[in-house]
Amino acid sequence: MSQSPSPLQIATKIHFYLMRELGRGIDVEQMLQHPRYARDVLLVCDACAGTELADLASQYRKVRALYQSLEASRPTAAPGRAPHPTDWSHNTTGFGLSRPLDDDAVPPAAGPAPSGGMRQWLTRWRQR
Repeated sequence: MSQSPSPLQIATKIHFYLMRELGRGIDVEQMLQHPRYARDVLLVCDACAGTELADLASQYRKVRALYQSLEASRPTAAPGRAPHPTDWSHNTTGFGLSRPLDDDAVPPAAGPAPSGGMRQWLTRWRQR
């Protein structure tokens, strides 16, 4: 069973057919992102009756409508948020906690303060 082409594939075909027929292509990215631009391109394709451009315009409209209905039926989630298995992790990005859960639970920084010797060594090393 063959899979129907994506809007990107159809828009790319339209671009190359228009290059061949009219000597000018289209901005495929703009066609996919801006409905008014896509409408204008499809009207030009419709005007080329008897060519594959008219068929591609019809196919683009059908596939684009299918993709839009699939996007509308998808459950929406907060952008950048992946579902997490535990309650406390619902407010993270998935890269771990960006801040401690409780400010009182943070232990003071441990370890000696950086010495000036390391800074001197780095300075000498960079001069080489």
